[in-house]
Amino acid sequence: MPGAEKLIEKILGDAQRDAEAAWADVEAQKQALREKTLREIERRKAEIDRMADDSIAENRKRMAAVYDLEYRKQLLAAKQEMMQKAREAALTRLRTLDDKAYVALMKKRLLECASSGTGAIAISPGETRLDAAFLADVNAELKKAAGRGELQLLPERRNIDGGFVYIDGGMEIDVSLSALMDEAWQQAEMQVAAALFE
Repeated sequence: MPGAEKLIEKILGDAQRDAEAAWADVEAQKQALREKTLREIERRKAEIDRMADDSIAENRKRMAAVYDLEYRKQLLAAKQEMMQKAREAALTRLRTLDDKAYVALMKKRLLECASSGTGAIAISPGETRLDAAFLADVNAELKKAAGRGELQLLPERRNIDGGFVYIDGGMEIDVSLSALMDEAWQQAEMQVAAALFE
């Protein structure tokens, strides 16, 4: 039965070769799958890193924009506060004008308001510089300029910050210190800002 043993040996040899070939094929497939998986992992990692970098960059941009906006808001608030202080300082200087300068300013403004030579003024409760003598002086000027000088000082007092309210018929013109400051401030605000913030 030497032929049977050879046949069995041949079958076993073939089976061994087939098994080794199959094993080599499985190993090759396993290696290819491992390499493919590693490439996919590297690709995903690179993609995640890129997305993380993009996200970090975007977050940095957002944070920079937020900080920039906050800085601008604080700067604007500081500028507004400085402008308000400058305005208050100017109003304080206006309130503390010496009598001569104050009376001259009010006379000039009253002559502008009462170009017709008629009307009346109401003053604040604490006003002492705009009195009958002041009005007599203004009326004398109006008589020369307009031919009439009939301004009157009303007994009623107004709750104003110095100055006066000119009244003629139904018209009233507020010439209080606050109103004068508002008017002057509108004209000078840009120049004040330029002087403060250049």
